[in-house]
Amino acid sequence: MSFFQLVRREMQGSLTRLAVMSGLGGVSNAAILAAINAGAQSAGNGEVSVSAATLFVVALLLFIKTQHYILIATTVEIEAIIHKLRVRLMDEVRHSELLPLDAIGRAAIVAAITKETTTLTQATNMVAFAGQGVVLVFFVGIYIAYLSLLAFAVSVVVICVAGVIFHIKSRQVAAGTREAAEWDNHLFDRLIDLLDGFKEVRLNRSRSDDLFDDVVEVSRKAANIKIRSQSESYKQLVFSQSAMYLLLASVVFMVPAFSDTKGGSITQVTTALMFVVGVCMGIVQTIPILQAADVASDNIERLEAKLRAIVGETQVESLEPRSRFDKIEMRDVVFSYMDKSSEAVFRVGPLNFTLHSGDIVFISGGNGSGKSTFLKLLAGLYEPDSGELLLDGVRVDDTNRDAYRALIAAIFVDYHLFQRLYGIADPGPGEINRLLTQFRLTDKTRLTGGEFSTLDLSGGQRKRLALIVSLLEKRPILLLDEWTADQDPDFRRKFYDELLPELKQAGETVVVITHDDRYLAELDLPARKLRMDEGRFVGQDSVASG
Repeated sequence: MSFFQLVRREMQGSLTRLAVMSGLGGVSNAAILAAINAGAQSAGNGEVSVSAATLFVVALLLFIKTQHYILIATTVEIEAIIHKLRVRLMDEVRHSELLPLDAIGRAAIVAAITKETTTLTQATNMVAFAGQGVVLVFFVGIYIAYLSLLAFAVSVVVICVAGVIFHIKSRQVAAGTREAAEWDNHLFDRLIDLLDGFKEVRLNRSRSDDLFDDVVEVSRKAANIKIRSQSESYKQLVFSQSAMYLLLASVVFMVPAFSDTKGGSITQVTTALMFVVGVCMGIVQTIPILQAADVASDNIERLEAKLRAIVGETQVESLEPRSRFDKIEMRDVVFSYMDKSSEAVFRVGPLNFTLHSGDIVFISGGNGSGKSTFLKLLAGLYEPDSGELLLDGVRVDDTNRDAYRALIAAIFVDYHLFQRLYGIADPGPGEINRLLTQFRLTDKTRLTGGEFSTLDLSGGQRKRLALIVSLLEKRPILLLDEWTADQDPDFRRKFYDELLPELKQAGETVVVITHDDRYLAELDLPARKLRMDEGRFVGQDSVASG
């Protein structure tokens, strides 16, 4: 999709009115030229042309008025379009599903919402001036034809030939611009690897060197592609300037030789062409910007098409959110996916699992045994390839998945802690203070206006704060993935000896992924312990009989 198609589809104001004002702007420019030429001719005869001066004043006032309108109107329109695109994209992202969203990649989504929309903004004013320039060239062309038909014909031939050559070259530049944008996204992925994996990078010199070598290679490719495409753009610019100079030379040297056009007319034609040359160069300089805007528009449209496909498959009329349940069952659930980085296929299942309201379940197993994947299947974030997930005997599918998810609060290994309490309406200050005291965070952060004063906490403290938020959601099921891993021994003991019994007494259903076998052996709480290996449950024990 081109930039103009995107603007035409999304704009809310009157495109006709904007086009009319751009046309008037071009006419006012042409009128200013005609007035100056007429005034200069009169001055050459020792006279002052009142009519030319009047035309100049009227044209100048019209120019000022149209410029104000066009610049303000286009800014308002494009920012409204960008706002609508950003909001719509983020709305589609939040209604998407985890696995296909991972397949799209964070770089493409972030680039579309930030970099690509910025490119559209940069193109807006250039388009407004280019539109007026086209109108100006049209009317100046009529003026040149009035002065000399041969000069007009020569101008048309030179401009058309230059335009065809320029168009052919522009397609190559556009392809290079699109390829450069793709490599920019690859570079963004490497930057995320560097920042998110900083600890791992600092611990392993070989990994650090390999990652940096990859960053250098990706950056070099992106730079080389940009150099190539920019070089072609500059060649186009030089070609355009040369074509304009050739046009001027043709009028000055060829037209008098093949026609009886007088010197005064040639001078006026040359003046008009000199006036147009600057405008034409401005139009030419907008072309690379418009090409970048076309690439940005196309990237946004392709991303939105992917998101619409995801949302279209999953977003149907949902049931009302659930606030309680009796039993959740997994029956012969199998799930597999391919890891993009290693191209390895991970598979879990078949899984058979039952969770009753009020259960406390511990799941252990080695790294890569499928624990976290199981938890995401249980949370409804992954859809099974086969088998079924049942809520109180009803299969969980697209019609009731959101209602099912409303039962669950979860803290995964890669959890995100929000600064604000989104989705939690008016939590009581007393409850907040009690939880902050219980989790030993009163001297670390506080809640003011629905926002935490700071998230600059240690890993264990951040997880405690995340658990506070999960408890404030007041959902009947709590899923914890290695929650105790970052806690000090004292608070780890507090979790098993105090927090879990409180949750059990409150009727909360808790599923915990843990390696704390020593604490489980001492736990005096009715609970189940499951072990996973190679994507399956291989054992089940009762932790305590109560």
